[in-house]
Amino acid sequence: MSTLEQATARFADRELVLVGDDRDETIFLACPADGIDSGRLERLHELGRGMVVLGLPELAAQRLALPAPWRDDNGPRNIALTAPIDAAVGIEGGWSLRDRALTMRVASDPGSRSSNLTIPGHVYPALIGEQSGNAAAAAIELARLSGHAPAAALCAVVDHHGRSASLRDTRADEQLRQLPVASPAELHSGWIARHADELSVSCALPTRGAMFRAVGYAPADGDPATIALIHGDPAAREMPLVHVHVACLFGDAFGSLLCDCRRELDSAASAIARDGAGVIIYAKPREATPASCARGGPVDAALVAGLLRAAGVREFRLLSDERDTRLREELRRCGLTVAV
Repeated sequence: MSTLEQATARFADRELVLVGDDRDETIFLACPADGIDSGRLERLHELGRGMVVLGLPELAAQRLALPAPWRDDNGPRNIALTAPIDAAVGIEGGWSLRDRALTMRVASDPGSRSSNLTIPGHVYPALIGEQSGNAAAAAIELARLSGHAPAAALCAVVDHHGRSASLRDTRADEQLRQLPVASPAELHSGWIARHADELSVSCALPTRGAMFRAVGYAPADGDPATIALIHGDPAAREMPLVHVHVACLFGDAFGSLLCDCRRELDSAASAIARDGAGVIIYAKPREATPASCARGGPVDAALVAGLLRAAGVREFRLLSDERDTRLREELRRCGLTVAV
């Protein structure tokens, strides 16, 4: 059983998991909000040593008519706290663990509306940007994946000095290291695959060597599109060929002699055509590069993995060279099986 499968099974049983990896600024302890009770809430406080908030996607906040959030520039990114709430019925003051757990269950219920809550209260909802791919967004996706309502009780893990703990710190803790860790990258790639149809456009693309289907995916307004070029039916093939190409304007479009990007792209398209099926992911680097050729720039591995999942590809041969070791490892962290 994979780590994500362990985390999903534990979440399905309404138990605590860790969400985050060594690149996240904040590691969260999480529990499905629709299954939280006083005992689980107390354990979140005890193990995380911090404040517990109710993580909600923006659509849930709209359904509950929660006030516009305020943003703390010093707090976790892509998380915005709004006015504290209480359940409208069934609580006795709102301060107790029992009352706060009840409020979380009521607010996370897809059938609840603003009339089921009162403001102000004692539970802080945190509005989570699901497209961010961070640890909080991953906890919301984990709740969905495990069959719960898309909401999570979240506690940012802090050390004894009150500073955010790294994943390494949490694994050094005797109690925390017993919990499974869910990878935000793997969960985000699943979110992308699930939303790929609604966030992409596609068309037939005849080329000199073969017919491809071009799928352009833009995760948010203003973000550059990433294109998946799909030949044949890679989902039906055992270990189809995949090439991840970093966009290079001078090389790809103008045939620059300063790099061999155009040759690599043509070679990959020819190899996939000969093989009968495969995928080329054409992506811009996450970070600007000073050189005219962006070949060495890192790409968003979770986005690449999500588009491959959307194409039905989970196991594949990567057309690459020695410079792609990092990419292979990142794709494996997203739950894919990568061969060379």
